[in-house]
Amino acid sequence: MAGNQPIKYKRPPVGSFVAAALLVPVLGNMYDVVEDIKTPPAACGAAGCARWSDLGSGAAVLFADGTAGAERAGKYCAQPGNAVNSRPLGAWCFCESSGRQSSDGEMMSAALPGDPDHPLDGQVVALFNVYDSEDLYVSFAYTAAPDGMPADQEWIRATYKSQTDAMPLKFEAVPGHKNTYHLHNLWPGYQNYVSATGDSQWLHAFSSKEDALAVEFVPVQGDGVYVMTTTTATGASKYISFCTSACSNNKWLRADYTAQSDAMIVKLIPSAVPVNNTWGYCTSSNGVPEQINVQIGGTGNSVVVSFVTFDAAPPVAAPLVAVGQSPTTLTETRGVTHVHNTTAKDRTYYMHFVYIDNLKPRTRYFYKVASGATVSGSPRATVWSPVYSFRAGYSSGTTTVDIYGDMGVYAWNNMANVFADCANGTAADLIIHMGDHAYNEGESDERRGDGYMSAWQPTLARCPWMPIVGNHEYYDGAELGRFLNQTWGGRGQPVASTDSVIAGDGAIFGTDRSHSTATSALGAMLARGGHHGPGVHGATPSNTSRYFSADFGLIHLVALDLNGYYGCDPCGDACVQAQLAWARRDLEAANANRAAVPWVVVMSHFPLYCTGCNAKQMLAAYYDSGRAEVRGNDNATAQADLLRAALPAGASGARWGAGKGGSTLNRTVSQSSDASIKDIAPLLSAYGVDMYIAGHWHYYESLWPSVPGATGTGGAPVQKNFSNPRVTVHVTTGNGGPPSADTFNEDCPGPDCGSIPATRRQSNVFGYGRLTAYNRTHLRYQQIQNNDSAVFDEFVLVQHRHGAFA
Repeated sequence: MAGNQPIKYKRPPVGSFVAAALLVPVLGNMYDVVEDIKTPPAACGAAGCARWSDLGSGAAVLFADGTAGAERAGKYCAQPGNAVNSRPLGAWCFCESSGRQSSDGEMMSAALPGDPDHPLDGQVVALFNVYDSEDLYVSFAYTAAPDGMPADQEWIRATYKSQTDAMPLKFEAVPGHKNTYHLHNLWPGYQNYVSATGDSQWLHAFSSKEDALAVEFVPVQGDGVYVMTTTTATGASKYISFCTSACSNNKWLRADYTAQSDAMIVKLIPSAVPVNNTWGYCTSSNGVPEQINVQIGGTGNSVVVSFVTFDAAPPVAAPLVAVGQSPTTLTETRGVTHVHNTTAKDRTYYMHFVYIDNLKPRTRYFYKVASGATVSGSPRATVWSPVYSFRAGYSSGTTTVDIYGDMGVYAWNNMANVFADCANGTAADLIIHMGDHAYNEGESDERRGDGYMSAWQPTLARCPWMPIVGNHEYYDGAELGRFLNQTWGGRGQPVASTDSVIAGDGAIFGTDRSHSTATSALGAMLARGGHHGPGVHGATPSNTSRYFSADFGLIHLVALDLNGYYGCDPCGDACVQAQLAWARRDLEAANANRAAVPWVVVMSHFPLYCTGCNAKQMLAAYYDSGRAEVRGNDNATAQADLLRAALPAGASGARWGAGKGGSTLNRTVSQSSDASIKDIAPLLSAYGVDMYIAGHWHYYESLWPSVPGATGTGGAPVQKNFSNPRVTVHVTTGNGGPPSADTFNEDCPGPDCGSIPATRRQSNVFGYGRLTAYNRTHLRYQQIQNNDSAVFDEFVLVQHRHGAFA
């Protein structure tokens, strides 16, 4: 990946959005989202939000489209594309009353008096490297990284000539250690702490305070000049300096130098970057539709339009979608509303779903939405959304689908890519997200889920999508709930309902008495929409959005939920067995329908065969931790040992219940993988499933057609081409935009260290897949990179004998 630097070198413009309007072309990665419907933060008072363009270069750099993006944002709340890593809870703004950018040379001091052991405590400064007359500032790179390190983790280097490029570091005293501080990066939108990585000791500003590096500043000259030291886990003292060899002249900082003569010498200079602006997250406006998205409806000629409102009182009627083939001639259709409360009970969501069918193939439809907040004569006004449009699906002809797993609101995600593909182009007609939405949807009492769906709206209001459940839909208090409510799921599952339903006489489903496990808002919207669509109207109705199927063009799409095998799902064996019984019925029906829908693609968040799937040193519990996401899987044996010690056998049983093998959270990854393979792999062979595509692992790996193995390592290739294979082809594409990329070294040393016998191609560059079914015999898969939309890999699967593999 090409590297980016603050201010001086930035990613090319990738677009901004205000409400429904596309403002500039999209090139890739996260776009800027401007939310003119949101209410400014309470902290801003009557003055409201400051004008972004008035805040200078320090604010403009937050926008993916730079100064132009800041100017377009005006005084509205926004999610600037370059700032979402550190401000992930939705739209925000600086306050008008908080003042303007500090002038160069002004010290922003918050020093605490009376602490002689920490005279720098509270100071905000830049580091200026004066070693051997280098005279360069220290800052972080947006996407570049030292060799062998994952990109996009704010790696630190001493290569910057301008004071305005230098990262503003706040010194926070480490009690009991003289002249020692944690360094807090205050660059707007990137407020993380400086830490060092494992054995390599590269420095990056990507951590929480819990993992921050303690740095001692040792005076070596007058006038505020220091060398920096730190203490390793073994107690050894190391100096911090910059790399001068094998670094491609990037001068990355490391904390592993033993001689003071090698140490970087830094002068502390007042920061020139604005960090003192008051800011806050914006809030939703009563009755105003938001988080608008169009979900697949089970067949190519139907969709479910879903949206959220926050109202002062419950709606008194069913929600409305006005839809038609002209923006000026729209016909109203009513749906159903579900009521959802957050865990903290501080917000009530009204989640609306309207099913629309009998759509003409490949036809553009225009629509707008409103809650049932009022009826004729009511004093409460109905607030309509702007008019959006989408292309209807189809049941025949060339079929194109963007597909990936693991994507949240991060600067390196694929939102702008799939917008260009589907919402603003014709390269794809459906988006499939194979689990791990938002990272995590339950964070901050579900506000992160709100920010995720609001960021997605410019794309998903214009392009149908198919959300699939992943393990992260269970975390941060969500416990699958928000997913199940937001896709209308859980019907028929052995759980109790806590949601109420508002449905008009004309509602497509009437009064719904289904059960839902939903306890978080995003899960609620995703699952209920999925249930209203393929869960009820799919090829073989499953009555849940945990698992379901849909026919889209020439492809029968099957979504499975493997969380029960990995200790994430408290439903346990009841859901596992119900899914298996349904899958047999669905695949049998799909085989009987091959004349109309020739291709069968099964998807899940978890892969069956992959490099790392057979890891014996890693607990499933690791994936219940933030470490797996932020740190990736880079040879995580030490992490597994730590978790084994902290998690005695059976300790997780009270939380998760017993799955197929007892306390599944304490299984190793290989045990969980083996259990899922034992159940699922025979179905793939028995019904001739053409492809199995999954995510979870934050990389891309395609396998040659190979013997179905009993473990995640899989078997040997049966052919090194894709001509009429008599086995299922497996692909993992789980790098749509997670917190970090994985390596292929999970099981080192081990049988799948670096690769497995059937490995064909690998990449850990953030990206996504695309399926194109041209006809009944030719299906193409492509892997596309987020950063430049380049095709990294592609192959064409040719099949003249659809059906069970002999």
